[in-house]
Amino acid sequence: INAEYGGCKHKIGDAAIWYTMMNFGNFDTTADYLGGQGWKDYWVDVLANRLPWDDIEVMLQNTISNLCQRNSDARGNQQCYTYFYDAATTLYQWFLKSTGFNPAVKKNQRGGILGDSPEHCATYDFSELVEEGVNITFGSIKDAVVEKFCVAECSDLYQDIFLGCCTASMIQDTDLEESIRNIATGVADIYVDVYPEDEGAAESLIPMIFGYYEDAMSMLRDPTCDSGVEYEVVPCEGSARRGGNDDDDDDEDPCPGLSGKQLNICRKKAKKSAKGGKGGKGGKGGKGGKGGKGGKGGKKGKGGKGGKGKGGKRPKA
Repeated sequence: INAEYGGCKHKIGDAAIWYTMMNFGNFDTTADYLGGQGWKDYWVDVLANRLPWDDIEVMLQNTISNLCQRNSDARGNQQCYTYFYDAATTLYQWFLKSTGFNPAVKKNQRGGILGDSPEHCATYDFSELVEEGVNITFGSIKDAVVEKFCVAECSDLYQDIFLGCCTASMIQDTDLEESIRNIATGVADIYVDVYPEDEGAAESLIPMIFGYYEDAMSMLRDPTCDSGVEYEVVPCEGSARRGGNDDDDDDEDPCPGLSGKQLNICRKKAKKSAKGGKGGKGGKGGKGGKGGKGGKGGKKGKGGKGGKGKGGKRPKA
């Protein structure tokens, strides 16, 4: 094949595939959007100069990094892509169950995923929407999930399945978020140039999608509830978002060897100890202000590197 097409090309505009596409693609080579340019020249310029390649590179690198990091909440060397797959599969199964379907479940998961949590934690109430014949939208799904997030007897389950360290690392990756936003905006601009008659739809679609995205990120980054339910959103050990590495003594895990519900209970206790501890180097940082007057608490309560002040948030890396 390489011999037939003259081997590899150093420039995208020299690739023979363009001629094949023009011959068999039924493209309009005199369309208005070309502005007098040749069809090939226009699209070579789009691919070479208009697509946000720097942002695409950041998105791919950071996504792979987040997916392939070790899930420090789990025993062994499980990586985060397994965690996200399991979380997405579980949520989809619960959605199907809530809308009257019978999802397929692996034998080793039947009856085991809920643990001590009640059955209602895995179901959502869409009955009114179904009865009224209204389409179930992203917003209605998000609202139903958020409502269950704030039920105290479901919090351990949701912490374990949806808000583990893998999720925290991903949602606190602001470089990844910015790259996705820039890519979507750049592609939308190209689309509007090619299909100007759809400009209104494109301009309304992008804000709507990012509105959903921002809502989801806001809820996951700061999952606060009027019911008093709290969640730990702590990136995995060694994550750039955590601001340290596995060998940093100041970031020593206060709950070594624990997982699941036991890990969540231990972390909540460590968090309470940290709130009452003296502020160290990081005690004055962030929004937290100085540490409170309480006792020294546990290891994190001493206010080590990046420690929390009273009521404060973990400083950003």
